Amino acid sequence: ARLGVARAVSVVKKRLRGRGLAARALRESQEALWEQGENLGFLVRHVPVVVYKAETGQHGRWLYVSPQIEGLLGYTPEEWLADPKLWWERIHPDDRDQVLADEEAILVSAGTKSEAAQYRMVTRDGRTIWVSDDASVIKNGSGASLYWSGILSDITDRKVLEEQLKHQAFHDPLTGLANRALFVDRVEHALARGERDGMRVAVLFVDLDDFKTINDSLGHNGGDEVLVAVAGRLRECFRPGDTFARFGGDEFAILVEDTSLSNATSVAYRIVDALGEPFSIGGREVMIHASVGIEFAEAQGTRTDELLRNADVAMYVAKGKGKARYQLFEPSMHTAALRRLEIKADLRRAVEKDEFVLHYQPIVSLNGGALLGMEALVRWNHPERGLLPPLDFISVAEQSGLITPLGRWVLREACRQATKWPLSNPSISLSVNVSTTQFQQPGLVEDVANALWDSGLDPSILTLEITESVLVHDTDAVIEKLHRLKDFGVKVAIDDFGTGYSSLGYLKRFPIDILKIDKSFIDGVGNGAEEAAIAQAIIKLGESLGLEVVAEGIELPEQIDALQLLRCERGQGFFFSAPVDAETMGGLLANGSFPVGRSQH
Repeated sequence: ARLGVARAVSVVKKRLRGRGLAARALRESQEALWEQGENLGFLVRHVPVVVYKAETGQHGRWLYVSPQIEGLLGYTPEEWLADPKLWWERIHPDDRDQVLADEEAILVSAGTKSEAAQYRMVTRDGRTIWVSDDASVIKNGSGASLYWSGILSDITDRKVLEEQLKHQAFHDPLTGLANRALFVDRVEHALARGERDGMRVAVLFVDLDDFKTINDSLGHNGGDEVLVAVAGRLRECFRPGDTFARFGGDEFAILVEDTSLSNATSVAYRIVDALGEPFSIGGREVMIHASVGIEFAEAQGTRTDELLRNADVAMYVAKGKGKARYQLFEPSMHTAALRRLEIKADLRRAVEKDEFVLHYQPIVSLNGGALLGMEALVRWNHPERGLLPPLDFISVAEQSGLITPLGRWVLREACRQATKWPLSNPSISLSVNVSTTQFQQPGLVEDVANALWDSGLDPSILTLEITESVLVHDTDAVIEKLHRLKDFGVKVAIDDFGTGYSSLGYLKRFPIDILKIDKSFIDGVGNGAEEAAIAQAIIKLGESLGLEVVAEGIELPEQIDALQLLRCERGQGFFFSAPVDAETMGGLLANGSFPVGRSQH
């Protein structure tokens, strides 16, 4: 019996000891859970994100939200939990459809997603912020969705930085316009939409005329000011939905969607017209003109590169016709563009191999026909294409930078040739054209001095012809350079007067000797056209300033008669003679005069 009692007591002790161990284990487990809970609570309270738990569904109840909700959206946890609709109402209206679509995708999937959703929310005080919503669906054993568990974090700063970087990647930093990459992307999308909807699109290329001269005159900062001012003014020429881009340098492009040919040409006209008024840059008035090329096409079957190339080709055709023009692309222009590329390649060789020759056009007294001088005009003796006129290569020379060495050669050769002719008339003149680019070169004065010295030509015989565009850039420097040239004894003429930039009012500031009236005004002389009135005004201006006036492009006897009545004393043109080679010019000099007037020609 004692043995049985002892055994029973031992069993009880063991059980009590086991219960004690179990109680201790339970207590330790509870303490561990409490510690984990405290740690989790600490994290939830202090991490800069919102932790939440909510029922599924658009207006499901929110079961928990951490205190950070107040810092994020301006609502206390109690306010947030009390109104299940708050979350939906605070989502930006433009993002709600996407948020619902993302939720639906998660619910029909395994309950998780590969990356957090990003959308905008509106705070209590009306600010729009970006949030990252990293959520998962908690399901029961049978797979039914129970609730959402997730984290909301503020990513506004990151999104702002991303937008800034994106803007920088696709916009010109100087003007803020779209850049080439964004423009090309817009064109591709426009063609896709146009092909689907049967629409037409237009691309316009804009290139500023003589911008290199402007940049050289005003400096790079001044040139940048011009580009910004041009961009600002041209913005007013387009619809809000059109894309306006800067391609770099002085090139701009415009995409006009769902348009007509008349509308596309109207845009080009507005561009040219908008640049008609001068710009005020650094306290100076600067005139800017532009050449515009237009490609208008059906979106169906049109490639982006083809559209851009055609607009570019049309722009160069417009530039070749003169300043402030626009040109619609025509398929035949491709041949001209290829020829232009070939000319550019051949031109460098031509300068090196001395393939140029000079022809001379007489300048004649309109009162008696005496030969008063000649203008030297360059020709290119191309080894394959024969004798090419300036129209075929001068614009390429200007754009390639070869105009300066070519102009230097023309100056030296003309001076050299003039000394070989027997100049019986001591007042005979030799006119040589100086391009705007050549005039801006710091060594121009020395080039003129060397040409005179090496040839031995009397400086009083030489006349340098410049265009009006020279006068409007860095006026003080231009005046100083003209005075240095005049100190040699040479004369200075303004060529194509009336077509360019200068104001009649300040012409007297420059040491000019001669005004040459552009052919476009002479064409109207004798038939009562408006151009005749302009020619008359220029002649009177020349008289008032004591300047010689030369009428260019005379072709008809009635033009001679009209110019005589207007008291214009000098002229040149095919009425008297086409440009001729040096030998023929020598014969004309020996003859000394031309018939003038209707009855003598």
